[in-house]
Amino acid sequence: MPLKVDSGPLSRRTFVAALAALGIAALAEGCRGRSSENSGASASRGASSHPGVLRYPITAEPTTFDPALVRDGYTIDLLQNIYEGLVGWSEKNEVVPLAARAMPKLSADGLTYTFTLRDGLKFHNGRAVTAEDVRYSIRRSLDPKLASTVALDYLSDIVGASEFNAGKAPDVSGIKVIDPKTLSLTLLKPRAYFLGKLTYGTAYIVSREEVEKGEKTQGGAAFIGAKNAVGTGPFKLTEYTPQGKVILEANPDYWSGKPKLTHIERPVVLDSKTMRNLYDSGELDYIDLPRADYTSDRDDPALKNEIKLWPRSATWYVGLNQTQYPPFKDKRVRQAVAYSIDKDAIIKSVLLGVNKRADSFVPEGIFSYDPAYTGMGHDSEKAKKLLAEAGFPNGAGLPPLTLYFREQTPDIRKTAEVIKEQLAGIGMTLNLNEMEWGAFIAMNDKNTQDAFHMRWSADYLDPQDFLSLLLSSTGTENHTGYSNPEFDRLCREADSESDRAKRTVLYRQADRLAMEDAPVVPIYYQKDLELVKPYVSGIRDSLFGHLPHTTTQVR
Repeated sequence: MPLKVDSGPLSRRTFVAALAALGIAALAEGCRGRSSENSGASASRGASSHPGVLRYPITAEPTTFDPALVRDGYTIDLLQNIYEGLVGWSEKNEVVPLAARAMPKLSADGLTYTFTLRDGLKFHNGRAVTAEDVRYSIRRSLDPKLASTVALDYLSDIVGASEFNAGKAPDVSGIKVIDPKTLSLTLLKPRAYFLGKLTYGTAYIVSREEVEKGEKTQGGAAFIGAKNAVGTGPFKLTEYTPQGKVILEANPDYWSGKPKLTHIERPVVLDSKTMRNLYDSGELDYIDLPRADYTSDRDDPALKNEIKLWPRSATWYVGLNQTQYPPFKDKRVRQAVAYSIDKDAIIKSVLLGVNKRADSFVPEGIFSYDPAYTGMGHDSEKAKKLLAEAGFPNGAGLPPLTLYFREQTPDIRKTAEVIKEQLAGIGMTLNLNEMEWGAFIAMNDKNTQDAFHMRWSADYLDPQDFLSLLLSSTGTENHTGYSNPEFDRLCREADSESDRAKRTVLYRQADRLAMEDAPVVPIYYQKDLELVKPYVSGIRDSLFGHLPHTTTQVR
């Protein structure tokens, strides 16, 4: 299949444009009633009209095809089928070898990991993968010319990585190629979570000759777009239509054998009603299930068995940015926001009781999660008292606050609307700004949002990925301006500790301290609701989300 792409930068897009690109603009006029949707869907439940092809939407335009730059879960879900690294995740939420033949040998001092590549490992262009390709890929992610905003999040533990990224060293001294199939990575300090970090896109293996065919970034680095997105994963990219769809084709040379699917089709569908219509008409094989549809679908004999609930190690929260909204520099104002938010009311009214209230930032599934901790709770009177103590009685004198969140997602919008009402109850004015996902991420990166509602989903099952990365003073994903020396000390000590019991105590102390300081207000822990056609089987899942579709079947 010829590759069809627009190699230029991704443009902002509108709902109508997305519908037109999908050839379904007529659906914008309105959605069918539930009875007609269900009757039209019955024919699609026995077998797929496209056996061997998995069709599921991507609900935001891919932000990048470059694994060194990706930082959103929607795009990672796409890229993980195209690329892979030395290691990845299993259905048991364990790190397992992928491109590596086996788990690495670890030196006695806990600093050096030695990997050997699999036999028969090839890029999509047919070339055999070597240890030098792995070195090139990791080094490229750290290259200051590429200016990745996430490279140091996952690779800074490697000796020389930070210096190279800062332009102070010509190479990453901690990466050594031993022979064509063997390389080693040496760390600054022992890190119990390092292998988990290597599962992220910044360590995916890319083909140098394909990368260098790409256009140049402003910094002069070669850019990976849809035309040169070549990895070693189970599927290869064959078609991309901006605002339209992405098509992947099974890789016949994949090291574990050709996937059971022949293709994956990912139409870009921004609107939940459109997505549901496509599912009910048999044009999509699985979709996210909006909470608004959950009750009626659960009570529908024809649909109830298609509902799937997947637990995730992820926290939905509100970030309070004191660098952008000066009143948040006063802890009492942040605490007032935290006390004013009734999480149980949100879960009941918006999420229909499916999700669990989040009292700590670290979610279930991560070893330091403390089920006994109940957090600050909901107390509007205490919130009002704190505002008055901070010099803002009944909110008087507070400038309007803006909450930013992702567009075209009903659960997120409704949550924001409830939070607005709850803050109004203590005298705070909250404006809502619903943004296109790529623009939201770019603005969040610049720390220019007063407050933001989003999730952090585990990249690896370690509290360091939540606490040290997002809330410490030096955390590269700290977008709230939070800084507490005691919190930083606890995280530094826990990050360097190898004993899990000791790490658990330290991280729990840090988590509780941050919850009391309230730079972020966790709302609920994520559970994914999906509708999945009965003819789809073999989906592999983990606490991170669905795994690459190596065993998925569509009959």
